Amino acid sequence: MERYNNRQKNNKGKRLRIFTRSMKAKLARLFIGVLVALVGLGVVITRIYAKSGEKYEAIVLSQQTYSSKTLPYRRGNITDRDGNVLATSIKVYNMIIDPKVILTENKDYLEPTVDALVKCFGYSKDELTKLIQDNKDSRYVIKEKQLKYEQIEEFKKLMSDTKNNPDVKGVWFEEEYKRMYPYSTLASGTIGFTVAGNVGNWGIEEYYNDYLNGIDGREYGYVNEDNTMDPVVKEPTDGNTVVSTIDLNLQTICEKYIKQWVEEYHPTNVAVVMADPNTGEILAMADSNNMYDLNNPQELKGFYSDEEINAMSDEQKIENLSKIWRNFCVSDTYEAGSTIKPFTIAGALEDGKISKDQTFLCDGGERISGFYIKCHKTSGHGTLNVEQAIMNSCNDSLMQIAAFEGVDTFCKYQSIFGFGMRSGIDLPGEASCEGLLYTKDNMQVADLATNSFGQNFNVNMIQMVAGFSSLINGGYYYKPHVVKQILNSNGGVVANYDKELIKQTITKDTSDFLRQALVNTVNGGTGKTAAVEGYDVGGKTGTAQHHDKSDTTYLLSFLGFAPYDNPQVVCYTIVDAPQVDNPGSSSYACKLFSAIMTEALPYMDVFPTKEVQTTEPATEPETTKPEETQESTEPTVPMSPSEDEAYEDNSPIVEDVEPSGDNVTTTTE
Repeated sequence: MERYNNRQKNNKGKRLRIFTRSMKAKLARLFIGVLVALVGLGVVITRIYAKSGEKYEAIVLSQQTYSSKTLPYRRGNITDRDGNVLATSIKVYNMIIDPKVILTENKDYLEPTVDALVKCFGYSKDELTKLIQDNKDSRYVIKEKQLKYEQIEEFKKLMSDTKNNPDVKGVWFEEEYKRMYPYSTLASGTIGFTVAGNVGNWGIEEYYNDYLNGIDGREYGYVNEDNTMDPVVKEPTDGNTVVSTIDLNLQTICEKYIKQWVEEYHPTNVAVVMADPNTGEILAMADSNNMYDLNNPQELKGFYSDEEINAMSDEQKIENLSKIWRNFCVSDTYEAGSTIKPFTIAGALEDGKISKDQTFLCDGGERISGFYIKCHKTSGHGTLNVEQAIMNSCNDSLMQIAAFEGVDTFCKYQSIFGFGMRSGIDLPGEASCEGLLYTKDNMQVADLATNSFGQNFNVNMIQMVAGFSSLINGGYYYKPHVVKQILNSNGGVVANYDKELIKQTITKDTSDFLRQALVNTVNGGTGKTAAVEGYDVGGKTGTAQHHDKSDTTYLLSFLGFAPYDNPQVVCYTIVDAPQVDNPGSSSYACKLFSAIMTEALPYMDVFPTKEVQTTEPATEPETTKPEETQESTEPTVPMSPSEDEAYEDNSPIVEDVEPSGDNVTTTTE
């Protein structure tokens, strides 16, 4: 007892030890063991999840109701060069009915919901009730598609008023976007349209489809027994805006006159392309057969009568729609006629095959390899120099120039100017004309002769505009394009498409010479009716036979530019087979050019360089004979009397004759 009391005294005031060293060691070992077990369990769980995670997840989720809906992206706009919207996407709403919610057991949702829908949308109560009851196990029934917000606004307010309408349930609105074109038919061939799934068809819509489209978002989650959900939202990524090179006002001017010419002269087609020769930007592009309503591209009315449409099979309807959608300016080819003549002369001058002051005798035609090939003035122009050959559009002189040039040089410059190959314009369906030109291996003497003035080989309008731009801008060939910039949904620049210089086709000296000759062609040659009052404009007329040489109609054209000293715009007009008394007169295309440019140049801030006369500018062609339209200012160089480019008879340009001598080109006095 005494020993115990002494021990108590010694321990008095001292803190007792609760854990001994051995106890701590045991606890540490236990903690490590538990930790190892947890790590091991984690490894096992990870392996199980990796191997069978989806299986177990499915078992768990099967006991809940999963809800998921797509949040659609907004397809990007297409604008003109100044930001005017040419194509956009507006939000619309699909009405979705959830019969399973409406018919929830022990709930009276059916009648209040149906009554609300009938009140706001005017549906039949009986039909709506039957629709819900027939789909009682469904959670997704589309009642109506592409409603505007104004149409659903009243119902949404009613449904959100849960105090007064607590039992209106099971209706929601799925958002999507509808493509809309504010200007309907304007620039239809360039813009194109979309079909289901935001897939672009034709034009910019197709070529830049990947840029215009975005990425859908998603809202998803699990619905509990109270039909509530805590959603997880992944926002959509909207598409990019495509800024085109098209000028809304220039496009409007072109289409106005195209419609006027169609109504007045009933041609098979009228087409216009306007471009900036210093960048390759297409400012306007249209043809009368391609002006359809982008908001309703499947509509055949306006192109065919009701009787014709009713008589068509489905295959015929598709075929005819494809013809309407086809962009003539890019996808169709034709024989250019005399607008080729400056190209022929450019090649001969560049390679030193002729000189600028060289002269040629036109006596109305040439005998070549058993053929007699006529000039449009069958009585002959007399002696002409190179500039006068352009001004008078003399076939005979051009055949002689081509003979000096030779097959190799002629074919080389066809390639240099881009004929027989795609220009690379950023539009689908461009025709290359490959196979529609002779090569140096198969071109014969007669082929060279007719090719020299634009017959017997094919081009498209974009090739002509791009090549001609290089003739008058100092020799620089720029890649033609219809888009200048891509912007993201926040306005940031994704891509810029600046002018792209492809090559130099001719020297500045040759370009300056041709530009002067083309201005003189308008001042006192075959292009006089293309004159624009107050401006020095230049250009070349074209009167081309169709591929079927027995066809007595012509493809009439004028390819011109303005102003003379610093070309800012190239304008190419085509009037194909007008129903007039003198169908071979190029004046119909010339005056179309004049009418368009008379409005376009002031709008473009191109200032007049001549004193404006008091007479009214020509705005539409007159059905007069060529000889009646010859009064104009005198040309700046001496020349033979000129006339509108029209053949003096409707017989074929090329006629079979008995071979003469050794079948080489000859000129008779």
